[in-house]
Amino acid sequence: MDSILYSFSDGVGRIVLNRPERGNAFNREMLSKLRSILKKVTEDEGLHVLVITGAGKHFCAGGDLEWMRAMGRAPYEENYRDALALYDTYEALENIPVPVISLVKGAVRGGGMGIVAASDLVIATEGSTFAFSEVRLGIVPSVVSSFALRRIGYAAARRLFLTGEVFGVDLAQHIGLVDVIVPLEELEKEGEIWVSKFLQNGPLALRRTKELLKMYRTFHDTKIRYITAHLLAITRAGDEAQEGIEAFLNKRKPRWVKS
Repeated sequence: MDSILYSFSDGVGRIVLNRPERGNAFNREMLSKLRSILKKVTEDEGLHVLVITGAGKHFCAGGDLEWMRAMGRAPYEENYRDALALYDTYEALENIPVPVISLVKGAVRGGGMGIVAASDLVIATEGSTFAFSEVRLGIVPSVVSSFALRRIGYAAARRLFLTGEVFGVDLAQHIGLVDVIVPLEELEKEGEIWVSKFLQNGPLALRRTKELLKMYRTFHDTKIRYITAHLLAITRAGDEAQEGIEAFLNKRKPRWVKS
């Protein structure tokens, strides 16, 4: 079963995160496929809107912890290259030259927050929950931070990055992470409504507006790519992260140790 599905019709592309048995948590293979699709759609001049959703109950549970554990045990260079690839995935999504809509349901955790933050419009169901959960696992929300800070701002990040707390759609909308809240049964219909709104606009004007918005980004220093990837790599290789991941996988409380 393909971990990423892509379809295209009448100017609208649709990406489905397709590992429902793992809450659509991504691993190296899934991220590689996603980057490949994003490269393809970026080059498609017939694309006018891109929609992203998740198969099953959840949007995206973040990074697959077995993959994260394996990367933490890998040699630094491999671990670091893998972290850079995660940054590049978010950046590729944020740089899509047309409006990007995320249709969110269920849980969004950790790295899944980067996908939401890199989108232009986020529609979430009433029962959706969110968390920058990295610190709960002894990891740092490093790579995701560049994209999340652009979306929610520094003040909200200070609390949510440091607590790792789970929060609902009301707070998510208040801090700017979510734009529209709907009942679960109306998610797809609401997505279609917004797609039709974007399709009423000039395709070239939309692409040029995306370029315009790109000029005003903060946290766009190219050094951030390397710094945040390094921070993720060294953190998940440490004893604390390995203990946090093992504890979660074994459904027990972590016994925190210093790296």
